[in-house]
Amino acid sequence: MKNNGLCIYLEQLRSARHISQFSFVDDVISLQQYRRYLKGESDIPFSVVAQLAGKLGIKTDTILREFEVARLDETQTMNNLYNLAVNYAHKEFFNLANSINPDNIIEGSNLLLYKHSITLNDYYRKAITVTQVREINKELINYPSVLDQGILSTSEMLILTFLIDVMQNEDQNRIIDKLSIYLNDKSLILSGGNERVYTLILARLAKHSGILESYEQVIKFCDLGIKRNLKLFSYYLMEFFYYYKSLAYHALGDDENFKVSLKKCFNILEFEGNENKVKKFANLINSDYHIEFKNYVLDLYQKEQEKGS
Repeated sequence: MKNNGLCIYLEQLRSARHISQFSFVDDVISLQQYRRYLKGESDIPFSVVAQLAGKLGIKTDTILREFEVARLDETQTMNNLYNLAVNYAHKEFFNLANSINPDNIIEGSNLLLYKHSITLNDYYRKAITVTQVREINKELINYPSVLDQGILSTSEMLILTFLIDVMQNEDQNRIIDKLSIYLNDKSLILSGGNERVYTLILARLAKHSGILESYEQVIKFCDLGIKRNLKLFSYYLMEFFYYYKSLAYHALGDDENFKVSLKKCFNILEFEGNENKVKKFANLINSDYHIEFKNYVLDLYQKEQEKGS
């Protein structure tokens, strides 16, 4: 399917101005061709966009600017919907979902994320089984054929990382190996401005790799996420990246890098100052390593200071 987002946006503007489809496309293209553009059967040419913009009384560059703003706003809404689903906020999820008309979603990747979020919410509230959620999401992205695509959207990658949780080991490894190839070459990924999802995918892959005891992969995915965040001046999920690195280095017996990772995790948590998050990670780390997280890190700094004196 072609990208029909701009055509859907034009259709929304047409409807809002109470112009009939026939009048809208008259002397520009046939009604049948217009509807093919709407269905995504072919891309709408720029020359047609310009003529249709004229029918709306809006300059073409204004249409394109407003379309981009609408697309980014829509992306944020879909991210919010997804976050509500994965945080089991069912009431808030239904309130937001009821405000969304899927027929008016202008970005194909956003429609995919919308559908994925609906299935996640159903799964987490036990309305569907693990088998059902697996098959629905496989169909959404045309798995396993999706693994042979030259380019993936971040929504497709996000769904693939979810499928790792509900697939057999052979498929889990196949997905992780394939995503590793895409993540090493940013040109193979269509982010659509959804940069936070890309970072989330890296964190989830790091976690899954740890579960599969692929510790070098854990470090690789974490380093990609950290490097990406530094480039974007972002702290999004940084505490998770350093925590996962500490687990990997601990499993590999690399005590020096284990301690460095714990210190950086501690620094991020202290910098953010979120008490609930600090408590969560302290409980995790205390349990994992049988230490008292804060005292352990402060003792490391104390020893470094004494050594440097």
